[in-house]
Amino acid sequence: MKTNSFGFKFLLSVMFVILVLLWQLQNNNLSNRNISIYKPAMKNPQRRKVNYTLHSPTKSWLIIYWSTFFGKGTHLRKSWKKDKCPVPCEVTSDISRADKADAFVVHARDPHMLPPIESVPWILQTRENPVYTPCLTNASFMSKFNVLKSYRLDSDFPDPSILLPELTPPIPFKDKTGLIMAAFTHCEPVRTEYMRQLMKFVQVDSYGACLKNAKGLEAKYFKGNGTTFMFKQRKTELARNYKFTLVFFNQDCDYFVDDQLTHAWNAGSVPVVMSTDQLNEFLPGNLKHSVIKVRDFKSPKHLADYLKRLSNNEI
Repeated sequence: MKTNSFGFKFLLSVMFVILVLLWQLQNNNLSNRNISIYKPAMKNPQRRKVNYTLHSPTKSWLIIYWSTFFGKGTHLRKSWKKDKCPVPCEVTSDISRADKADAFVVHARDPHMLPPIESVPWILQTRENPVYTPCLTNASFMSKFNVLKSYRLDSDFPDPSILLPELTPPIPFKDKTGLIMAAFTHCEPVRTEYMRQLMKFVQVDSYGACLKNAKGLEAKYFKGNGTTFMFKQRKTELARNYKFTLVFFNQDCDYFVDDQLTHAWNAGSVPVVMSTDQLNEFLPGNLKHSVIKVRDFKSPKHLADYLKRLSNNEI
């Protein structure tokens, strides 16, 4: 139930941002409210153009979440009055109302479900990288959409997975009982081999599916004491006791930074990151100094030596 609730809240936040986008597009139009929505896509295919007359601000806009969300129905139905939003609007997954829609949303992991009406904007939503979402590199598919909302900072609406750290006080660095932990669920060859080499020079407790040598995190979802806990929550609890956490993103794609980084921060465990070289663009202020980047070291041995030295020198 908690997972479904989180997904529902996430989709509602997506819809709110999309509404603001459409409102901004309306405000930028100065003649008869006619707009031509056109933005370059991820791989620069020609975007579909739409000449669409937006409704009066007094008329409620209807946004339909047309596709499923990771293969599951969304069951969305939410509305906002004008005092709560720039314009009154309604968000729904009721596809029977397609003929009244002001915009359609499609999730990129459900790309076979395309709206039947092309005279209104189509919005593509994703937080997944192109390796696991092949349609993002398909120029023909991407050209069908007018607006992109994704993890990329060059999207029409950037929507990265990482959040700023929580303010929960961590276990003091000197009181942590573990050195380095890892919990990978996908054994991507490059990052798995790097961890294998790192393990030759320093102790790494691996709780995930890759090079597993530690117990306490048995599956992506597990049951304990009659209560179902999410894998990510348990992983964060474990990381609180470690000085460092390996945060190796499953693919080195442009701008791809996922919530593993947030989990390490929230645990008070220093993230050791293998990622895109654009990582700093996601890190405001002093957060740029809150991570250790694998790419800054010549070899796994150099990284291992640094981590061991740092573990005995907090400042």
